[in-house]
Amino acid sequence: MEQPEDAGKKQIIILALGGALTLVLTTAHFFSPVSKRLSANREVEIVMLNPACPMLFVYHPGSGTVNAVRLPKKAARGAGSAVQRAHGALNLFLKDRSSVRDAAFYITVGEPDLDRVSVMLNGWRNKPGYFLGMAAYFRDLKRTEGTNLSWHDGLRLALEFLRLKSADFIITELPKNFFDKAGGAQEVPVPGGADTVPAPEPAVVRLEVLNASGRKDLAEQVTRYLRKKGFDVISFGNYGAMAKQTKIVNCSGNIAAARLAREALGLKDLEIYSKTEKPAVVQARVILGVDFNEAEIKSPALFNKGSGR
Repeated sequence: MEQPEDAGKKQIIILALGGALTLVLTTAHFFSPVSKRLSANREVEIVMLNPACPMLFVYHPGSGTVNAVRLPKKAARGAGSAVQRAHGALNLFLKDRSSVRDAAFYITVGEPDLDRVSVMLNGWRNKPGYFLGMAAYFRDLKRTEGTNLSWHDGLRLALEFLRLKSADFIITELPKNFFDKAGGAQEVPVPGGADTVPAPEPAVVRLEVLNASGRKDLAEQVTRYLRKKGFDVISFGNYGAMAKQTKIVNCSGNIAAARLAREALGLKDLEIYSKTEKPAVVQARVILGVDFNEAEIKSPALFNKGSGR
């Protein structure tokens, strides 16, 4: 039988270990730059260093969205350490949007696989093994110095990302001259930002619908459906090429229009692409791919034979 004195010692040891662990976590949280940004509801940027396809992920904790921005190849190349190259790439992107960052987080990867990210975000609840795989991947990055994120920073970001779905990712395509000396002087809005006041939903959403599925009449049929739902579809027709996947492109600074179109078409898990146009004739463009299933729309009876677009 365990003596009361031994039981008391065990309790003291457990309390001491718990207090020490709490102190370590509190200290790590206090010195963690990621935790400071998240606590202040500020953006967290991570540069994906890949010589062929560098990318920048900007997480907005307030809106729970992530901008995935393709960077020019020069952003990941050049002399210096990985953190220096990441710092240069980040400042290249931020130079006319906000203040230059003192620190830059990076991950050295092969070409970023956004489809794999989507599968993990949408499926980890049914397959917790995805989370363990992510932990193993991060361990390998730390071992090979493939990231400057601490274990605490990595855990905080993982917990933040696990509340997202693939639909919370905004694939952002910047103008080709954005990173040029002249083009960079123009301010390009990044939709989904948490440090700006969210734009109200537009009263009437202007859309363009394009058929990239190869199926006859689809653009006109979807246009008829969207107009019945209150959208102002100002043009529809055929896309220049076939596309396997349906795409919704945000063409203005207000991403609410693209989200409304996505919801009306029953595509709640679809990522939104963002390619700001000046002037923005339409607020969003719907490109119907081979995967588009018109039967899933709430009112399939609206679909009638059209004129071939």
